[in-house]
Amino acid sequence: MRLRSFGLALAMLAATALPAGAVDLRYGSKGLPTSYGNPYTGNGSPGIYLWSAMYDGLTRLDKNGAIAPALATSWKSLSPTSWQFTLRKNVTFSNGEPFNADAVIAAITWLKTPEANIKGAIVVNEVRGISSAEAGEDGSVIIRTARPDPILPARLSSMMIPAPAAWRELGIDAFAKAPSGTGPFQVKDWGGTAKITLNAFAESWRKPKVDRLIIINLPDNSTRVQALLSGQIDIAGNIGVDDIDAIEAAGMISAVGPAMAVMSMGLRVEGGPNAALKDVRVRQALNYAIDKAAINQALLRGLSPPSGQPAAREVVGYNPDVKPYPYDPAKAKALLAEAGYPNGFPMHFEVMVDRTPGDRGVFESLASQLGKVGVQTTLRIVTFGSWMESYLGGTWDKETDGFILSFNAAPYNDVSRPMEIYSCLRPNGFYCDKALTAKLVASNEETNVDKRLTQLNELAKLFHDAAPAIYLGEQFDVFGVTKKIEGFVIANRAPVYENITVKK
Repeated sequence: MRLRSFGLALAMLAATALPAGAVDLRYGSKGLPTSYGNPYTGNGSPGIYLWSAMYDGLTRLDKNGAIAPALATSWKSLSPTSWQFTLRKNVTFSNGEPFNADAVIAAITWLKTPEANIKGAIVVNEVRGISSAEAGEDGSVIIRTARPDPILPARLSSMMIPAPAAWRELGIDAFAKAPSGTGPFQVKDWGGTAKITLNAFAESWRKPKVDRLIIINLPDNSTRVQALLSGQIDIAGNIGVDDIDAIEAAGMISAVGPAMAVMSMGLRVEGGPNAALKDVRVRQALNYAIDKAAINQALLRGLSPPSGQPAAREVVGYNPDVKPYPYDPAKAKALLAEAGYPNGFPMHFEVMVDRTPGDRGVFESLASQLGKVGVQTTLRIVTFGSWMESYLGGTWDKETDGFILSFNAAPYNDVSRPMEIYSCLRPNGFYCDKALTAKLVASNEETNVDKRLTQLNELAKLFHDAAPAIYLGEQFDVFGVTKKIEGFVIANRAPVYENITVKK
């Protein structure tokens, strides 16, 4: 079956042959967004690989994870609840509309409407604190928030700006199939479920260096790797750690980038079937039971440092003084006995596999190690769609005790984002510590940078001790890149397309 799928993939790839003299950049993706060119239905894979080519936000992340200018060239706080963004001049959308303050205002206005929620605009959560937006002097835009929001410029990196007139006149569904943005590429052909062909948008402020970008749907890891090795694609996204040796043996490059996330198993402390999880000693015992260092070395090539807090090392708010739970099965058993569970108990986890490098093996090791301290673990593999439905609605299976849920600081690289998910602030939440949440709210409104970092560092320790999840290790992404590619850089988990050239 795998050989057949690869044969079909090669036949489809052959149909993307270049016109004479043109230069293609061919990206093999593990999936294509079902929402087409609607940039608001998610802020991660697989859409990020398309939307980062087509759209821009006011800000963006650079390769080091720092907030950098995009459609806004600078910004400043006018008061604790208002920000002024100076907009980039002489920028146009791919359909010819001018970019200006009205485009920013239109995007914010739509995201504040009930329709945005109906249409599944996940990005609504990132702009929920905005109360209004208005044009300022000299073409700037002033954005006001209901409460102080010291990281608003960072949050706005997740809000892409579509062409406002087209969005309004076509309606969201029609616009999604004929999108217009300010990025270096514009959609030419959706290609069904097989691929998306984008032409260079030469007038983009991020001028591309190739003529076309073709994003090809190759869901199977091995198929993407074989397509790369056989020269059918130039970049293979989200490959596994086991693929690195083959790629490097072929003289190609394996590029590893931080995912701004800590791989974790969220625990249903609230609303779950297992009363044992309400006891912090039990949750800590589950963390002591896992040999994260061994998992990292045996399964992840040492690329996933063990973690015991919500922030990975490159994330704003990381506390270097908070160490991972050490592997101590004896202590795990003692804590379980102290909590009244000397013989352990059964647990059911819902997981998705082949979404991050080595995840299947990590889950199997977790289940095995928990079993050694008496926690008999069942893993139920679910699709992303099923997982997302349960996650958003809190409609988990009645036996589900926990689920894969990383502390994910993308797309704006601040630990407050995953902390909010693991708090009383989240609708249909699964963990609520009111004292901890109050401290998180205070840090979210603290405008003094140094004081806020101190608060986040304190929260890192509190989250460690509270153990609302089984902390595993820092996540990473692996890309395979051919020798024909120059200028390959990863920023916010996606290639910086405008930097890339393809040697003939």
